[in-house]
Formats: sequence, C-alpha cells, structure tokens
Amino acid sequence: MNPPPITPEILLTLGITVGALVLFVLDRLPIEVVGLLVMVALMVTGVLTPAEGVSGFASEALVTVAAMFVLSAAMVRTGGVDALGRWISKLAGKSDFRLLAVTLLVVIPLSAFVNNTPVVVVMVPVLLGLARERGVPASRLFMPMSFASQMGGTLTLVGTSTNLVIAGLVLQLGLPRIGLFDITPPALILTALGLVYLLTIGRRLVPDRDVEEDMDERYELGEYLSGLEVAADSPLAGETLAQSGLREQRRLDVLAVERNEDWVLFPSGTEEIRAGDRLVVRGKIVDIAGAEREAGLKITGTGPKLPLEEGVGEGGASLFGELLVPPRSRVVGRSLEELRFRGSYGVPVVGIRRHGEPVHEPMRSVSLQSGDILLVRGTPEELRRVHESGDLALLGPLDLPTRRKRKLPHATAIIATVVLLSALGVTTILVAALAGVVAAFLVGCLTPEEAYQDVDWQVLVLLGSILPLGLAMQSTGTAELAAAHFLEVTRAFGPMGVLLALYLLTSLLTEIISNAAAAVVLTPFALAMATSMGVSPMPFVIAVMLASSNSFMTPVGYQTNTFIYGPGGYRFSDFARVGGPLALLFAVTAALVIPIFFPF
Repeated sequence: MNPPPITPEILLTLGITVGALVLFVLDRLPIEVVGLLVMVALMVTGVLTPAEGVSGFASEALVTVAAMFVLSAAMVRTGGVDALGRWISKLAGKSDFRLLAVTLLVVIPLSAFVNNTPVVVVMVPVLLGLARERGVPASRLFMPMSFASQMGGTLTLVGTSTNLVIAGLVLQLGLPRIGLFDITPPALILTALGLVYLLTIGRRLVPDRDVEEDMDERYELGEYLSGLEVAADSPLAGETLAQSGLREQRRLDVLAVERNEDWVLFPSGTEEIRAGDRLVVRGKIVDIAGAEREAGLKITGTGPKLPLEEGVGEGGASLFGELLVPPRSRVVGRSLEELRFRGSYGVPVVGIRRHGEPVHEPMRSVSLQSGDILLVRGTPEELRRVHESGDLALLGPLDLPTRRKRKLPHATAIIATVVLLSALGVTTILVAALAGVVAAFLVGCLTPEEAYQDVDWQVLVLLGSILPLGLAMQSTGTAELAAAHFLEVTRAFGPMGVLLALYLLTSLLTEIISNAAAAVVLTPFALAMATSMGVSPMPFVIAVMLASSNSFMTPVGYQTNTFIYGPGGYRFSDFARVGGPLALLFAVTAALVIPIFFPF
C-alpha cells in the first residue's frame, strides 16, 4: 500500500506529535501540562473540533481509570495491602530467597486488580523494615517488586491505567470491546517467564546496595556538620534563634545546642542562645565562615557527633524515624520552608536522602521529590500521625493501627463483585467500577474527600488531554502515513517480524516518555499497520498494551520504578542491567505468543 498524500492536517498532526514527544523527553514541564498543550494545539490549528478536542475527558477509559483509583484506595485504606505485608513477613521465614519469592507471588496477583502504584508505595516501608531486621539489602527486593507489579498489572484490563486507555481508544477507533480477561493468556505467559527470570538470573544481577546502619553515616551528618561556640561577647547571646537570623539570613540549619554537657535537639525558634553554648549547624562553608566572622561565633571543628538513636521507642520516647515521600503527595515539588514542615507535621527534619545519596544543600530550600527519604525525630505517636496523614510514609517496622480494618471484608467483596460482573458480561467494567465506587462510599470504606486525595489527577488530566491525539492521528491519515513507512522496513519479515518490531518500538518509547502517551501515539499506528497488511489489528494492539505497561530499563519509564529508585539506592544503570535482558526476553516471547491467542 502506498503512503497517503501529505496534507496540511497531517503535517500539523506530525508537528504536534513530535513536539509533544520532545517535551516529554526533556521533562521540563509536568506531563499533564504537555498533554493540555497537545489538546489546545489540536483545537487551535483546526485539526480537531472543540468537541473532538475535549472528548478524552468524556471517554469511558478516563472514567474507568478514575473509578479504579478509588477502589484501589478503598483497599489500601481498609488495610488490605498492609495485611498482605504482614502475611509476607510470616511466610518468608529466615530465607532471603523465600522472602523475595513470597513478595513477588503476593504483588503480582494483587497488582492485577489493585492499581500497582499504591501497592508498591505501601509495600516499600514493609519490605524495608523486613530487610533491616534480616540484614538484607533492600535493593535486592525493591526492583524485582517494581517489575513484578508491572507484570501483574498486565494480567487484566483493570491492572493498569494504560490497559484501560488502549481499550478505550480501540473502542473509539471502531474495534470490538476488549474484555476484562482477554489479555490474560499472553500476559500470564510473560509474567510466569518474568517471575522465573527475577528469581534466577535477575536475582544475581540486582545490585547489593548496603545501607549504613548508623544514621550519622547514612545521612553523612558528621561530614557536613560544624560546631560553633558562642563567645561571651557575641551579639547573639541573649537572643532567640529566630532573632539571631542564623536560619533565615545566614542559611544555617541549627540542629542542636550543647549546653553544659546537656543537649537541646532540634531547637525551636524560641530557644535562647547563651554565651558558651555550642551550636551544631549544617550549611555551606561560606555561610559558616560568615557567621563566625560577624556574629561572635568560633568554629570548634567539623563532624560533631549528634546523639542520634535509630528506630521508634516505646511510650513517649522521642527517637528517630525515616519518612518516604510517596507519588502524588502534596509535599512533592514543595520545600520544607513552603510547607512549614515542623509546624505542620510536628517533627523536625534532620537530613534528606535522594536516590540513595544524602542531600547537602540547606534543607529548608530543597524541593521534595517522590522517593525522597526524610530523617526526622519524634515520638511514636507523632510519627504515626505523620504516617496517617498520607503525605509521607514511615519506613521500617511500626505497628500502625488501620483505621477501618473492619471494613476490609467489604472492600474485598466490592472489588470481587466488580471483577465478577465484568467477567461474566453482566455489565461493562465502567458501570461495574462506578457501582463499586458508590458501594465503597455507602459502606464506609473511604470518604469522598479521601477519594479525591487518592485519585492520581496528574494521570487523569494527561489521559483526558492526550487521548484526542490518537483520534487526530487516525482521522487525518497521520497513522496511516507512519505505518506505511514503517512497513517499508519491516514488511519483509512477515507479520510476526512486524509485531516484534512494534513491541520493541513501544517498549523503547515507553522508557523515555509517559507510558500512556506512548500507548496513545502507537495504538492508531498499530491499527493502520494491520489494515495495510490486511490482517487482524488485535495482535498489534495487544503488543502495544503489553509493551507500554512493562517498563524495565530506566527508573523514569514507570512510576513504580521512579518511586523505588531512591529507597533502593539504585543507580540509573542498574535498571538497564537487570531490566534490559528482561525487556528483550519479553519482546521475543510476546511476538511468538500473542498470535497464538490473537491470530493474524
């Protein structure tokens, strides 16, 4: 088939698509903003009508994704995932291999019905606690768990938002509706293969990133702290910390005051500075030198030892804990100063780790990112309150009471009913999921306010705004043009070779841009290729679905990879080393297996 003539509409659509891909790769703008730019550009240029441009926000896929976010939140808030974490601890015994195997065997089926991101978010603190108890590097668990959650998500239509997006786009483009378990047979074979890989070859490739047991070493506090002694004639003597300007003007974090061999740890702004005090500060050398020169302070040396004690004690003892920044948390992108962290959460921040490395710039000005770990000090009750706020997750073992444990059977029954109604064809997954959301509200699994907090609005805005791009590619002939040129190179290898090439293309594109965006761009492309070859489009659609939901080669290709990047102490190259062979194995296997269940 010859390529269609190039029209102004095709040029505009190609330009908008390429521009979007560049913006996704550069990562200078939030992905949902890029999606909105695409949507507006399609309408302003006249490629789509306004009604077509906003059609993504009225799509079945978008509403179903939102409903599944709420049902996943109901499962988490009633303690379902926490209970599985405790179950893993009991079943794992003392064997490291058994701990990994049990973790993967729990995460895979759970991710098939509960959104995999909250599964990973809840499991990371549990597994980190188990790893520290057993002296096992957490890096050996986190990457396999993230990969397993992605594989599990491909087992059903509702396992990932990407599956639902492709199913919705397929319906919009005139193909038959994809059922809840239609994708299961090929996905199950890939998942089984992936499980064997992670427990054998992958297990040997996953790095050991030993986490220092001592808090001083873990956050390199000793190397970046200085002691400042307050001279008798210092103008700061008699002033409070707030009045001294050490924090606001000199950008020094005062972590402790040593006075007559007693310690005042993490003093508030009302703490009075006295002559002879030794201030333990954290900041840049130039700021410390300026304070010494101008404020009557004397440097007593670097590397003072703070009296840190790790863990959470009994009763009201104020000890140290670590807090993980989850995806979608309201603290992401905001600094400690903007958050008024100590006043809002009641605990002071001592140190920050990012991607396994301590952050050494002034803490209050650091914009927090998903996966950051904050070292804080507080009582068990204070740490519980922070954890239960949902903004931060406490790492390590802590007996946190589940607020709605009695509602867990209700949440489980609701999700099971949603799945059953859809699987039996009684109603569509959209109607079943919406009915499940209403039921979850009525029985008290969660409140509407909590649902608003737990829905990933970034994903929903991205989906609603980027879905019309797929429609534009199909209606303008852009997908047909791209498919014709792609087939010039791959047609000689036959349908199976084209299928393999499409899987690899999708997999690579997913690693560098949003997986939802990759799916939207390539689904019309896959349909056009099938039409050109005169074969069924379903094998190609399923290939895009599987490839866009399995992202193993970079920490930025999938949200769960990004989240475990910091807590696992991984390097960027670790993902390519472990995930590269798995991605290639999946591509070859998918090309062989998909046509068995979805013939050409």
